[in-house]
Amino acid sequence: METFKWIREKIADYDLANSGVAKLNAFARGDAPPLEDVLSDLYGVSKQELVLTAGAQEGVFLAFLAIKPSYVVTVVPEYEPITKLPQTLGVRQVQVGNVWDAPLEPGGLILLSNPNNPTGRFLDKRELAELADEAWRRGAYLVVDIIFSDFVTDDVKELPLEGVVYAHSTDKFFTSDIRVGWAFGDRRIVEKIRYLKDLANPGPREFEKRAAAWLVSRRGEVKRRNLSIIRPNAEALLAAFPNAVYRPDMPIALVPTKCHDVELAERLLAKGVKTVPGRFFQAPYSIRVGLGVEEPERFREALRILVESWC
Repeated sequence: METFKWIREKIADYDLANSGVAKLNAFARGDAPPLEDVLSDLYGVSKQELVLTAGAQEGVFLAFLAIKPSYVVTVVPEYEPITKLPQTLGVRQVQVGNVWDAPLEPGGLILLSNPNNPTGRFLDKRELAELADEAWRRGAYLVVDIIFSDFVTDDVKELPLEGVVYAHSTDKFFTSDIRVGWAFGDRRIVEKIRYLKDLANPGPREFEKRAAAWLVSRRGEVKRRNLSIIRPNAEALLAAFPNAVYRPDMPIALVPTKCHDVELAERLLAKGVKTVPGRFFQAPYSIRVGLGVEEPERFREALRILVESWC
């Protein structure tokens, strides 16, 4: 994956490439409630409609295998692993600019991030229900990566479940040294995911589940801390780049540029600032900027370099 290779290999003083938040400390406390109980209560689903995974991407991958779609619809722009998954597994792919233009036929699958990475475009619960109902009526399914959802909404109960699977993890909103994921949704699909998970990669371990439960049970506290970093950084970015594509409270923004995005990102690296070229998300001539890792004072220093180097 170009995105991961870039983030892993490129070194800089200022990290505006990371799409998560500054790292939190996670404690595997013995008195932490069972993670399955915490998640079941958070989303208002039964434990039969919920399965633990190694991360959101594993949840998406296993849901894909469980559904066995005849074709997959993805949106442009989109998170690279979502775009690459159908072609990697040899499944016919249809790309659309708007999810509402997705062709829906029996055996089809709409695969998307919501909120979208990198644009922040967000379908609320009513819109998701409308899309899910239409897909189910036509014999199609939805798999939704909701890893950024906690940043933009607290309305996470009573999501549409029939024919739908949602994937999430402790990455991004709950960034720490542990990674635990979960998928929930249509009970029949979740049962298949559970089987595939046990077949390939049983887990997570008990101490990981306790640490994740400790984090997720403090969701409100974590959100206040995250937004204390993101909001001033977003305000500064939008003042400098008012044309940035940005959903309020998201930890990422997409900033258009008039020059080649990889060349600009390399130039920024040479000056100590790491960002991500937009073409990795099928959004060429733009740069994705992370807002959640650097504290506001350091972010303003990095932003000054962006402004001086922009084209």
